Amino acid sequence: MWWAGSFAAVALVAGLSYCCTARVVLWFVTLAGASATTVALASGGTPDQVAGVAFLAAGLSAAGWALGRSARIRGARRRAFAAYASGAAAVPGLAAEAERHRLAADLHDTAAHRLTGIMIGASSALHVRDDRLTAEAGAHAVREGRLVVAELTRLTALDPRADHVHLADLDTLVAGWPEHGVSYRRDAEYAPPPIAALAVRIVREALTNSRRHAPDAPVEVLVRGHGGRLVVTVTDHGRGGAFDAGSGCGLAVLRAEIAAAGGSLEAGPEAGGWRVRAVLPLGDGGPRPGRWWSEHVRNWAPVVLGVGIPVGGLMVPDPGDVPLLAQELALLVPLLILHALPLRWHVARPIPALAATLSLYPLIELARLSGWPITPGGDLVLWCGWIELIMVYGIGVARGPRGVLAPLAVSSAMGAALAWGPGIIGNRFAAWAVLSAFALVPVGIAWAAGVLLAARRARRRDGAAARHGRLRERAELAERARVAARLRATALRHAEALVAAGDDLPVVAARSRAALNALRDLLGELRRPADDDPPPCLAGIDALAVRRGVLVTSVGERRQMHGAVEATAFWAARELLGHDAPLTVTYLPEGVELSAPAGRATRRLRAVAEAAGGAVSARGAQVRVWLPA
Repeated sequence: MWWAGSFAAVALVAGLSYCCTARVVLWFVTLAGASATTVALASGGTPDQVAGVAFLAAGLSAAGWALGRSARIRGARRRAFAAYASGAAAVPGLAAEAERHRLAADLHDTAAHRLTGIMIGASSALHVRDDRLTAEAGAHAVREGRLVVAELTRLTALDPRADHVHLADLDTLVAGWPEHGVSYRRDAEYAPPPIAALAVRIVREALTNSRRHAPDAPVEVLVRGHGGRLVVTVTDHGRGGAFDAGSGCGLAVLRAEIAAAGGSLEAGPEAGGWRVRAVLPLGDGGPRPGRWWSEHVRNWAPVVLGVGIPVGGLMVPDPGDVPLLAQELALLVPLLILHALPLRWHVARPIPALAATLSLYPLIELARLSGWPITPGGDLVLWCGWIELIMVYGIGVARGPRGVLAPLAVSSAMGAALAWGPGIIGNRFAAWAVLSAFALVPVGIAWAAGVLLAARRARRRDGAAARHGRLRERAELAERARVAARLRATALRHAEALVAAGDDLPVVAARSRAALNALRDLLGELRRPADDDPPPCLAGIDALAVRRGVLVTSVGERRQMHGAVEATAFWAARELLGHDAPLTVTYLPEGVELSAPAGRATRRLRAVAEAAGGAVSARGAQVRVWLPA
């Protein structure tokens, strides 16, 4: 019997799909299908039989592909999730490192700038020995010193909510700015806290540099929300001046952080002054990735399976069976295709796909009542009812208990198709109730299996995410406490003494220099990257890029994903960052995409992506990796 050979073919394709990349499997099944069709044609088969062999080869290949890829993806996800969970021990170090970099940026943007201005002003006044300049330098030192004390006190606070920045903080920043002549307008109401924090840093940095290079010039600050972007513009109308990048912490670092958030920064002369313009994303998700050929394979493989095996089995009968007539095939084949076609959307749109499949049964009955010699719907249930089971299982995974009506609808539709078939006599409504109850057993089992699987995945994902979150919070708090203790013992103590000195410029100059030196020492320590490898997660990509000196740009709203996806994305990023090329990470609702100008895609990169259900595309010098969520 040809069924024995069919099972062997499925097993072979499944084994190849589990061990090999998609390209290898695609070449194999194409060659095998062409060979089988050629053999059938050479052996004198009828056109129906040759076509049946082609259908059957396609269906068996799709079945083997589905089994092999499913097993491979499940194994890869288990290993990736285990790596993600075992990386919990390294999460505190990663969180502490990220907190150090955040604190370093905040210290540079606030206290370090002001202390530099105080020291320069006091030293200049001491050298010039002008009474007016001395009085101005003393007043400036007291005013700026109080702001330094307030900023350092804020940074030494251990309340994490103090770092939750909103756009309204821009109002406070500009209103409390010591210089007058700042024109301010904001028409954006909301931005994610990381974007709002960047906006505050941009305005603060621009105002500080404007005061340094054009102290008496009017300044305009405009913050607008437009087209899913936050546009921050700061323009001074004096002689202008660029960001001070001499310390390595000005324009270059701020531009890199803005780029890492998916934005851009421009700074340059503008009509006799200086303009700083930043464009920041508001979490619109960025561009959608292009369609991958492997994604088409995943979407269409169930359809090929649902059409190929039933049609091939009917067109290639066993010896002794009566072959179907051409008229019967002409009506049956389109029916089977229409029944299986909604499988193309059973993952993306499970409810409409199931509704389209079930709507075929009443259409069949209407056609039969109209006199068409069409196959009864009950026969379709017996031949291809497993298609509805796949859809119900998918609804259980996607919607959980909320999809409870799906198994009821499917069992009712199946029962009706069987009850109104030609072989039923007596009360058809009673038969409908009995047959629906029988159909509900396998349908309910399929739906319950999907619900339980989704719940199990959610528990594992949320449990690991909660553990990582707690570890991060503890590490961030511990690092903040350590830095706060250092600040209180050094820079904050000197700043308070500076304010207490009043107009005693020698003391002011000495204290500001001591505070600035203490901050520089602390900044050098905070920016020192760790030596150990970061844990395999999305946050670890940023840490890995810092260690290798590579820029990472994030597009879209950053969020936590399933641990297996995060670990796989980290491994893919490690392969891409090995080329010392900038990396772009695009966050999308349906997954994450990584791209880099890294030349050819390595075999290991393809294996990592495809084992997780993703794909790799290398066009020109750009390599893109797609990982579904």
